[in-house]
Amino acid sequence: MIIFATGISGSGRLEYLEAAAARSGGRLRVVDIGRRMFEKSAELGIEIPEGKILDMDPFALDYLRAVTFEELLKEVERYRGPDSEEDLVISTHVCFRWKKHLVPAFNLYYLNRINPDVYVTIVDNAYDIKARLERTQWRGRLKLKDILVWRDEETFVTEILAEYQRKPFYIIARREPPELLLNIVYGVEKARLRGGRAMLKAYLSYPITHVLGDPEHFRMKDEVKRELAEAGVIVFDPITVDEANLVGLAEAALAEGRDEVEVEVGGGERLRLSVREILEARGDIIDQIVARDYKLIDQSDMIVVFYPTTAVSPGVLNEIHYGFTHNKDVFAIFPHETRSPFFEYYTTLIFRSHRELIEHLRRSGRLAGG
Repeated sequence: MIIFATGISGSGRLEYLEAAAARSGGRLRVVDIGRRMFEKSAELGIEIPEGKILDMDPFALDYLRAVTFEELLKEVERYRGPDSEEDLVISTHVCFRWKKHLVPAFNLYYLNRINPDVYVTIVDNAYDIKARLERTQWRGRLKLKDILVWRDEETFVTEILAEYQRKPFYIIARREPPELLLNIVYGVEKARLRGGRAMLKAYLSYPITHVLGDPEHFRMKDEVKRELAEAGVIVFDPITVDEANLVGLAEAALAEGRDEVEVEVGGGERLRLSVREILEARGDIIDQIVARDYKLIDQSDMIVVFYPTTAVSPGVLNEIHYGFTHNKDVFAIFPHETRSPFFEYYTTLIFRSHRELIEHLRRSGRLAGG
């Protein structure tokens, strides 16, 4: 199987893919196109200074990319088909947002010849991406809004390529465990190629603001997620990309007369962001949360609704309606006696606990090992 994996600079794409490969027991190999292009240029006697590759003449850059893919084509046949002993992840970009314009990063001719089986895009929080970029040649080049736009462009183009080749496409958050990618590759897509039963994929819907504000309910949410995973369900958790908190921090700082906010990024590092920069990106942050969560529902087989409160959550209600009207089963975990008739109307089944739901999935033969 061949997986075409994209993600913008600073997304942690390569680190995530290599972590998945390290846990695959030797089944998964990662080839990074950017790394190979630098190696090939050095082999040809062309030294490209750090941060200058996107300033190269476009014809020279296209030639270097073509030479790199020509060599890759000599290797890919061993990874084709459902019975390949090893599987290949091609790690690359599809576009760069360089000097305020888009630069293409793929060649459709070679993409058609490679003909991947699966497309994925690795995404992360925009502020985590910004923190990583500030340690590289991208330092000072991109505002938060630029990063949000570029991340959306990378995802959009990758999905269009997948649709063009009629192949499955997944958005995977950098903060999801690497096993999630392995389960998609081996538990879903390769299982389907072999004619077997695929693992169930679930979008976990819950009132995020409420759950984040209640440590006990957050622990319960994680318990639901963990036990579903242990039962053999792939769970997409929307909180693994969490940028809404930036808007709240910026609005609070503005009310207090402060010009900056500080957020924690990966590894305990602290990043300072201007209030103005965040508020300029506010619309992108809010709109992308909704659009991305709907995409996660699209790539799932069902929605699991964890609803530990009786307070109304517009987000959860809209996700329930979206899933139900897009041919997804909607299973609700709702331990309360009183519930709205609309809640019942737009759910497939309601359970008092997640263990009841798991038992139902087992009894109904929905679980791949059940």
